[in-house]
Amino acid sequence: MKILKNRGFIFIFLLPFLSLASYVIFVQTELYESSSTVLIKDLKSPSIPTNMLTALMPNGTSSNMQDSKLIEKYIYSSEMFNKIDKKFGLKKHYMSKALDPMQRKYSFSSLSDFIKLYKKRVIINYDVTSSTLDISFLHTDAKMAKEILEFIISEAEKKLNMYDKENGNEMLEFIQKQEKHNKKILFNSIEALLDYQNRHKTIDPSIDIKSKSRIVAKLEQEIIQKEIKYANLKQYMNISSVEVKTLKGEIYSLKKKLNDIKSQLSGVSKKELNENLFEFETLKSDVEFNKERYKQTLIQLDMALIQSTQNAKNFIIITKPVISDTYSYPDKVKNIITLFMVLFMVYGILSMVYAIIKDHRD
Repeated sequence: MKILKNRGFIFIFLLPFLSLASYVIFVQTELYESSSTVLIKDLKSPSIPTNMLTALMPNGTSSNMQDSKLIEKYIYSSEMFNKIDKKFGLKKHYMSKALDPMQRKYSFSSLSDFIKLYKKRVIINYDVTSSTLDISFLHTDAKMAKEILEFIISEAEKKLNMYDKENGNEMLEFIQKQEKHNKKILFNSIEALLDYQNRHKTIDPSIDIKSKSRIVAKLEQEIIQKEIKYANLKQYMNISSVEVKTLKGEIYSLKKKLNDIKSQLSGVSKKELNENLFEFETLKSDVEFNKERYKQTLIQLDMALIQSTQNAKNFIIITKPVISDTYSYPDKVKNIITLFMVLFMVYGILSMVYAIIKDHRD
């Protein structure tokens, strides 16, 4: 019984514990962590909130969170893994003896196996309060961990701005089409207005009527003044005198001019005049509206040109990646204590089971 207990203790607890503890202490891969905190700053002018939810949020919070989640997905993607592998030989490293046999990848491993291990080495957390993104990378070499993290941040910033520029290019293409369309509409409305002015031989019918009415009033006033002067001259001068005849001729010319203008005004009926005025004002308002619409299109075109060329999203590095002095993972002391507790519990349970079976046999 004592021999069995001693053997059970050795084979169930002591040997596994010593073997696994030795593995943890001497073999298990030590990983160095390089960390950085970044803030994604949108350099574009803040837009008007499109719904009540974004209106209630702090300015830029929703956009910042969306950008951060896009970056998180991109960093975890196979595209990013391939870029890092191309520059730093990540697959070769994951197959090397720098990793312990339990974590190491082998020639028969698939690409997804390498990506899964890569994802375990990348730690990303988004802090809602500060709208910052905490990014860490684990590697067996502290310097390499820092270099890879710097590369990840640089590529992520390029990718985010690429998304923005692609959207900007699509918007630019659309607005350029709108600009051509609105320009054509504006020119057509101007041509319609010019055609109306040429047909009616007028710049503005309302201005023409007002100016003719003022001329009529002025001519009538001048005729009255000259008739009074003519009546006064007849009282003390001969009617055949040159001065009297000249004044009479002037009165005649003025009356003739007055009658011509009045006939022009009376020749157009009130209904026809209203229709002409309505047509002119409609054409004029079309020109003004199309001019303003074209102006707004040009403003949007300038904004789209800027968005398609500049880097609108900027990564502000709050804490820069550094070279770690000591390894961060695994926590060997914690692992050994956990291992001790688990194996001791297993040994205790098996001892109890053995004791119960033995009692039943007796």
